[in-house]
Amino acid sequence: MNIKQILFTITGILLVSLPALAGEKATSFEQIMGHYEAIRGALLHDSTEGVAAHAKEIESIVLKAGAKFEPAAVGVTSSTQECMTLLNEIASSASKLAQAKNLANAREIFGELSKPMVRFREMASGDKPMVVYCSMAKKAWLQPEGQVGNPYFGQKMAKCGEVVSK
Repeated sequence: MNIKQILFTITGILLVSLPALAGEKATSFEQIMGHYEAIRGALLHDSTEGVAAHAKEIESIVLKAGAKFEPAAVGVTSSTQECMTLLNEIASSASKLAQAKNLANAREIFGELSKPMVRFREMASGDKPMVVYCSMAKKAWLQPEGQVGNPYFGQKMAKCGEVVSK
């Protein structure tokens, strides 16, 4: 693991930990985003290291949130059927991502995971990551504000993408 991968992993952990450090319990959305960001960081740096573990964590968080659905704990404003559907889609994609065979496969499945995550973001309350779209990959992803970091092309085209929502 190189220094950039370590920094992206730490960033993901911090995203999950900040609410707890402030005395607040992180919502399911915030917890998921911490792991999602760690995965995006690995793919951005052309690696699958840690991807399976973070994907399994996403699946676990989502399954717990769905089993005892409470809008505030999940991080949404209402308990709609759409949210439950998205949680199921996220869990399914995360499970597939945990089984990814290689970098190309992980990137493809990350795209599948990103579709319901972008919709879940729209339902979420509080601070939200930005939505970025790559016209070459024809896929979107979520990431914290700042420099674009494309998980679909990695270091070959790290800055390829357009912010479509902040």
